[in-house]
Amino acid sequence: MCKLNLITGLCLIIASLASSSRLVCYFNSEAEDRVDAGKFTVSDIDPNQCTHLIYAFSDINNKNELVPKKESDQARYLSFNQLKSRNRQLKTLLAVGGLTFDTKKFSTMVAEEQTRSQFIQSAQKILRDNGFDGLNLDWRNPGSVGSQQDKQGFTMLCKELKEAFVTEGANTSRTRLLITASVSAEKTTIDASYEVAEIAKHLDFINVLTFDFHGPWEKVTGHHSPLYQGSQDTGNKNYSNTDFAMQYWLKQGAPPEKLNLGIAAYGRAFDLSTNASDVGAPATGPGEEGCYTGVDGFWASYETCLYLENVTTQLITDQKVPFAVTENQWVGFDNRESLDTKVNYLKNNSFGGAFVWSLDLDDNSGEFCEMGKNPFISHLHALLVPGTSVNFCEGRNGHFSNPGQPSTFINCANGVEHIQNCGPNLVFKEACNTCVPPSFPC
Repeated sequence: MCKLNLITGLCLIIASLASSSRLVCYFNSEAEDRVDAGKFTVSDIDPNQCTHLIYAFSDINNKNELVPKKESDQARYLSFNQLKSRNRQLKTLLAVGGLTFDTKKFSTMVAEEQTRSQFIQSAQKILRDNGFDGLNLDWRNPGSVGSQQDKQGFTMLCKELKEAFVTEGANTSRTRLLITASVSAEKTTIDASYEVAEIAKHLDFINVLTFDFHGPWEKVTGHHSPLYQGSQDTGNKNYSNTDFAMQYWLKQGAPPEKLNLGIAAYGRAFDLSTNASDVGAPATGPGEEGCYTGVDGFWASYETCLYLENVTTQLITDQKVPFAVTENQWVGFDNRESLDTKVNYLKNNSFGGAFVWSLDLDDNSGEFCEMGKNPFISHLHALLVPGTSVNFCEGRNGHFSNPGQPSTFINCANGVEHIQNCGPNLVFKEACNTCVPPSFPC
């Protein structure tokens, strides 16, 4: 932390560095319904592994209001946001949408200014009432089916959310709510769905879904999240890689510092139909189901660890990602080496950071991979934010407790931290907003 005003410039530099080292992690609330080792709850989250946590997912009702997806989510929202008591720099967001979401709800909501306003007002309320720091829009492919109205509506929604959040923050002297989006990495969808330069003006960051380019829905094997174009790729398949997607978002007008590269903490498995086993080998469909996730051809990173025992990992040299084969199972995944390569890539291109789907797919018990707890996300954290100091006062003004040092407090003035001392035998209490004797009731 910074001392008084002496190194204000250094604080600003550190804050700038932190903003280019985001590690955004999704919490998939559906994982709470799994059994045995697959079950993952809010209490399993380590709040010090990620800079931002996103709760997935919420819903939109027939009044165009943002609402919890399930009745039990309300209690989970509160415990989710209490994680910030263990990491004062952590930001939490609530996601709406997702892969299986009924996109007609989005289309109806964005169609008119009045319905967008209803959504925005409800979003402000649910976010503030539950302690979230922002909203994540996960509308898959707005306008991709040819609806120019949806494409423009999405732009207007981003614009009006930002304006409303700015106004609300100014009127209440509270830190402005964040507005973010998770977007497609497919060229045809990007062209059809997004006014990239416009939405980028209003979004605080953009998660590019750079995975599931390939999968067992295809008739040949292919890595779901290659970094680069493969030597066998032709035609539109030349676009099906992380590098093309990230560069295309840049070319369309998104600032690099707002873009987060997507990383999947799971593998995609295929059933091989012949003795061929390289990239492009014939496949009959998805591989076996994950032991705990229970989805055909979808293996959490900790399930992939089990599979890789006594199996040789091979590198797809041109795409910089690994795969492995045993019997008739072919699986593509990410490991430490490919994560190193991807993080080096995003740093070399000055992208804002990475995001991970999702926390429950890591080995949170440390029992499967024999690499400690949360080895996948811990490795990303070590690569992206090692020893980084985050400016607690970014977007804040006022006096705050200094964790572990009760005889001092943090004075935030225009985003700059000042550590100040209480008088003799006094401690700072936020409830009193001043230094008082330890037993003083606020």
